[in-house]
Amino acid sequence: MADTAAHLIDRVLPIVPVRQWVLSLPFALRYRMAYDSRLMSDILNIFVRAVLGNLRRRGRELLGLRSSQGGAVTFVQRFGDALNLNVHFHMLALDGVYVRNGNDGPEFHELLAPEDEEIVKLTALVATRIRSLLKRRGLGMDGSEEVDALFRDEPGLAALYANSVRSRVAVGSNTGQRVAKLGDQIDGDSLDVLQSPRCATVDGFSVHANVSIEAHDRIRLEDLQPDYSNAGTDRVAFNNDHARGAPMARRKRSGAAELWR
Repeated sequence: MADTAAHLIDRVLPIVPVRQWVLSLPFALRYRMAYDSRLMSDILNIFVRAVLGNLRRRGRELLGLRSSQGGAVTFVQRFGDALNLNVHFHMLALDGVYVRNGNDGPEFHELLAPEDEEIVKLTALVATRIRSLLKRRGLGMDGSEEVDALFRDEPGLAALYANSVRSRVAVGSNTGQRVAKLGDQIDGDSLDVLQSPRCATVDGFSVHANVSIEAHDRIRLEDLQPDYSNAGTDRVAFNNDHARGAPMARRKRSGAAELWR
């Protein structure tokens, strides 16, 4: 895991400003995407195309750049801050666009941070395109269809998924109760995130784009990658039975802790 982060920082992401874009989705879509990889991939494609298209358009309107290209790396995150099932996307997008500069190669043009109105428009666009995708697939807005393939083939797993998506305990004496959360809240559903600048919610779809990293702040950029988010005893319940796959934490080169099994 640490090798992947180092590879992205050292060999993939150029030394330019980067902005994090997070897309969270309605509960029913999270459930469906947890087992429908094709749907998840298509929704991710909609999100990536919308963000990169927004960057190109702003480059054209604000800087007069007629032909430009952006770049991004996206992580599919399958859990929320309570380790509940929550399929959502974290995108690290270059905070600007490249333009071909004759024989000198591509030249980077940094863009100003998007306004709140821009995020609302982008969220509405993503929501509209995903609804159109669901309609073409014969899926309802709630992600349902005549036959729930997971419930048909694995009813027990389907019940676990459905409860976990809603942060409910699925088995035991506390069945149906909400999962307790300790420490800070970092996922896209937290109230702090939803009320922050450059964040919008439309029909259950939310986009958060208020986190940016300066070009030379490579340590913070590494820490921002969601597979390597900070983890501590205030966030994770530890036990000694590592053989069963219980979460463990170890330090990255930046000093942050990463969660692994």
